[in-house]
Amino acid sequence: MQFSEDLAVDDFLRSCKNPFTLKDFTREMSRKGFPLSQREGEDYLAESPYVSWIEDGKFITRAAAFTGRFFSFTLTPEEAKNKMFVPGSRFIPFVDEMQNPAGWTFIFDGQTLAHKVGEFRKETALDLNILYGEEYEVQYIGADPAMAEYDLADTEFELPPMVKITGCDLSRFVDQGLKAGDRIVCRVLDWDKGVIEIFPQQRSRAEDDGIVQIGDADHERLAWGDLLEKSLIEIFEREGPCATIEEQLAFAFYENIDGLCSFNCDSVENYLLRSKKIGLELFGVETRLWYKGQDVPAVGKWNKNDMKKDPGDLRNLKFKIPEYILDSFLRDFKYRKQTDLALLLQTMFPENFALTPDEKRYVLLRIAGRHAIISKDYNYFADYPVAEVRGEALRLYQQVCSLVYDVETSTANFDKFPQNELVVLSQLFGHINKILESIDSNPDAAIEDKGTLRLSLEGMAYNFEDIEGALRSVIESEKRNSITIV
Repeated sequence: MQFSEDLAVDDFLRSCKNPFTLKDFTREMSRKGFPLSQREGEDYLAESPYVSWIEDGKFITRAAAFTGRFFSFTLTPEEAKNKMFVPGSRFIPFVDEMQNPAGWTFIFDGQTLAHKVGEFRKETALDLNILYGEEYEVQYIGADPAMAEYDLADTEFELPPMVKITGCDLSRFVDQGLKAGDRIVCRVLDWDKGVIEIFPQQRSRAEDDGIVQIGDADHERLAWGDLLEKSLIEIFEREGPCATIEEQLAFAFYENIDGLCSFNCDSVENYLLRSKKIGLELFGVETRLWYKGQDVPAVGKWNKNDMKKDPGDLRNLKFKIPEYILDSFLRDFKYRKQTDLALLLQTMFPENFALTPDEKRYVLLRIAGRHAIISKDYNYFADYPVAEVRGEALRLYQQVCSLVYDVETSTANFDKFPQNELVVLSQLFGHINKILESIDSNPDAAIEDKGTLRLSLEGMAYNFEDIEGALRSVIESEKRNSITIV
C-alpha cells in the first residue's frame, strides 16, 4: 500500500504543470484512491525533491517551473570533433538530475536525434560535469552506460585518461558548419520523460578570415551574467548554501525566470569562467556556489534563528530512529546471532542518551514488534553477502550519531563550533543515513555495489576522524565552563 501511495505521489509531483495548494494535493491523492491527512500531505511535500518552492501557501514543481524555458551551453572543441554534445551538468536545474542523460530524448525540428558515444579526455569529461560538484562528478561519468565495463571501485574512483560518454549526435549540424564555440539552445518539452528540444546556433563569422563577429546577442549574454550574479547573491544571503548546487541554481533561475531564460541566454559554466565574485567552493566534503575564495559557513542569516538552542527542549527526548535504521540494526542483530533485545537497545542510542522508564518500555515494544516481523523471513545465507558492509555502516552510524547528539546537547551555541567541521558532521549524518536506507530498500543493488559502498564508508570514516577532535574540544570546554564549585 505504502509503495503504491509513494508512486502515486511521485507521479503527480513529476507531472503537475501548475501551482497548487496543499488542499489541491490531498484532494488529488484522494481521487487516486490514497486519502492523506494534512500532516501526511505536508510531509510528502516537504521531503519530495520534485517540489521546489512554497509561496503564499502554494507549491510549484520542477516540471511546472522549467518546462518550456530556454537555457544554453557552448560547444567544446572535443564535442565538435566528436560531432556530438554531452549534457553533463550543463542541463541543471532544468531537468531531473537523477535521470541518466543517456536515456533522454533530443528533438530538432520535430524529429528525434540519435544518441552517440564519443571518447573524451578525462579532464574534459570532468569539466562537463563540474556543477555536480567534485564529490559527485566521477560517479555521474561512471554511471554512463558507455562506461559499463569500467569498474570505478577497482580504481578507487580514478577515471582512465580517456572516457566514453553518451550524448546527442550533431553530425548533420557540424557537417553544415557548426563549430566549437557555437551555442546549443535548449528547452525541456517533457520534464518527467526527459524530452529536450535543441536549437543549434552558429555564431556570425567574417567570410574572409572566419573571425567571430560580436553582435547584439553577445551583449545580451553579458547582461545575462550580471543578472545571474545578482540572483545568486540574493539566494546566498537568504537561503545560504542550500542542499545542493542544483537547488541553488533552481532558486536563482526561478526567481528571475524571464530574464535568465531568454533565447539569447548564456550558460552558468561560461559565467563562472569570467566571474570575479562567485565560484565553486568547498562546503564540508561537498561543493557549493559561493563567494569566490570564501569558506561556506554552517551558520548564517538564513538559519541563525533556527540554530539557537533551548536546553529545555532537550529534556523529553523521543524515539525518532527511522524504520529503515531499526530494521538495519535488527538484521545485523540476527546476522550476529544475538538474542538479547535489551542489549540491542543500548547499542542503538548514543551513550549519553537517557530514556525514561516509559520511553524504554515503548522502544522495547517497538523493537520486539519489528523483530518478530523480520524474523519470519530472515535468511542468514541470503543476508550474508550484504551483512558485513551493513555492519560497517552501522558502526559508523553509531559514532556519527553519538557526536551529533553530544553537539546538540552541548550548552555551546552552534556558532561556537568550528564551522567546516560542523558542516562535515551534518553531511556525514545525511550520507550514512542514505547508505543504510539504500541497503535496506535494495539489498541486491547493495551487493552489486559493495566495493563502491566500502570505499565510501572508508572515506567517511577518515572524514569523521578528521573532525571529531575539534568538535569534542568545544563540547569538553563547555562542560568545564558549566561546572559550578560549591
